[in-house]
Amino acid sequence: MAFRVLYDANAIFGALQRSLLIRAGQYQTEFHLRVFMTSEILDEMVAAVMGRYPDFTIEQGESLREAMIGAIPDCLITGYEYAEDFVSIIDPDDKHVLAAAIHGSVQVIVTVDRDFHPEVTAQHGIVAQRPDDFLTDLFDLNERATRAIVTDEAALRGVPISALVDLIEERGLIRFAQHLRR
Repeated sequence: MAFRVLYDANAIFGALQRSLLIRAGQYQTEFHLRVFMTSEILDEMVAAVMGRYPDFTIEQGESLREAMIGAIPDCLITGYEYAEDFVSIIDPDDKHVLAAAIHGSVQVIVTVDRDFHPEVTAQHGIVAQRPDDFLTDLFDLNERATRAIVTDEAALRGVPISALVDLIEERGLIRFAQHLRR
């Protein structure tokens, strides 16, 4: 049975981290994963990117959104809205994420949001995990597949793997970078 994971918008905001997480979704079989997102999460991510980068157009946002959906088959969770009435979380804007996780029988929400406290998520059998920890766990689960993800990313960027690992660390994925240097 596949381990079910939901990516929160803040986890897929930065280009490098987003690319690594989407690549992990493309390697689902090797990790025994099922990666999920929602349209609302993707819309939130695109809006954040557009807010941060004023030259990022609506068309580019739609293209990014569609590319992400296309990269991971059957990744969208739908029909979760009913569960928003039954969840309690510090930030009401995050209710949709927890509701989608519950509806999708997700075990892990990959997020940098600190509002997903263990006492809130644990009652639903869910753990909130930072992207650095998630990617590090994937490395421990299947080093070969994880290194393939990084190799693919380095090739796409036209940089040596060592330079990409430095960038991964610079972007805050410190434990993951340390594992890649082993």
